[in-house]
Amino acid sequence: MNRVYTYVFTIIFLMVNLVPRTSMAQCNCSPGNPATPIDYSVTIPATSASSTTVSFPKFNPAVGNLACLTVKDTVSATTTTNAQNKAPDSTVYKFQLTVSDNLSGPGINISNTFNNTYGPDTLAPFNTPGDTKTYGPDVIYSDLPGSASKTAPSASYLGSSGTIDFTYTLSGGVVSTQGGLNYVAGPTTTYSGTFHLTYYWCPSAPLATGIDDFTASPDGSTVLLTWTTPDQQPNTQYEIQVSTDGSNFYSIGKTENNPAPASPASKHQYQYNPDPAYVGKLYFRIQQTDASGKVSFSTILLIDPSGGSDNLISYRAFPNPATNNLIFQFNRNQTGRFLVELVNTAGMVVQQRAVALAGTSQIRLDLNPQPVKGLYFLRTTDLSHGQKYVSKVFIE
Repeated sequence: MNRVYTYVFTIIFLMVNLVPRTSMAQCNCSPGNPATPIDYSVTIPATSASSTTVSFPKFNPAVGNLACLTVKDTVSATTTTNAQNKAPDSTVYKFQLTVSDNLSGPGINISNTFNNTYGPDTLAPFNTPGDTKTYGPDVIYSDLPGSASKTAPSASYLGSSGTIDFTYTLSGGVVSTQGGLNYVAGPTTTYSGTFHLTYYWCPSAPLATGIDDFTASPDGSTVLLTWTTPDQQPNTQYEIQVSTDGSNFYSIGKTENNPAPASPASKHQYQYNPDPAYVGKLYFRIQQTDASGKVSFSTILLIDPSGGSDNLISYRAFPNPATNNLIFQFNRNQTGRFLVELVNTAGMVVQQRAVALAGTSQIRLDLNPQPVKGLYFLRTTDLSHGQKYVSKVFIE
């Protein structure tokens, strides 16, 4: 059995502006109430193994509530069939080839079946020239798609670590439909394909409407937290919270209440000093409490302070709102191939640009022609390392 591990993944904790700012009750897998997708893909190179284990990361419940999931595969396969006459006389044979594949995991099964008939062909007596015939190679699957969905995924898919394993298997064989039983026949099948597991999740608590550009960056022995409030309302308080497991948070600081009328955009920052004796990951979020006492939260950021600044890539898109162009900026220089896409709320790519970066941190996307006014997502894909970064932007 072969084991193939995930090689393309989506950074889930760094989606600073991806999550729709609605409560969980307004977020599900129904049309018009979109949950946030996280897609993982695995590619199997050409192999003739009878089965292959395809492993995806589990969904971390600290991120939110798993609403549903979709599994898709696209498979190509080629089969060669050899048949030999074992009878002492010439025999006319017809053969029926059946090949079935199946991708199975907890509550998921995707299957396809291929049938083909070979012959009639006359095979010479056993152990004489012409007693054997080869059929193929024949393409039985060519980028054949399959999919299955679960609206109530089992607990098997949940975990802060580990994998959820699917098994891809091939079965079948060759039988004679004419010519009797004195023969030996069997297929050899080589297959390859790409498999996707997409989690759709909703926030476990209402998300704050007044927190933008939340970032967490290791800065020497400290962690610098920054965020902006585009339209801060009076008597709104922001509490900085940290967790070591992504579920249980405690307060490490607060901002002062400001009773003044609503103010324009302002930037906040907080410097956190981790316990030097602690070795492990840290989760950060901002709790927003408005004048009426309503509580909501920012998205969650994950870093590993002990690993240095390479553990976190923060980013932002500006200007926001935008009119003529958008700039996507990383917090440090990047090298590699990138694809920037402007995606509307229906999931359609409106504009895109491919670019190669060599020690720079900015990518510019000119809005020409200018899209219609409204909400969009700016999706930047690091093609060299298989990572995605998404920001919510408004076009004026």
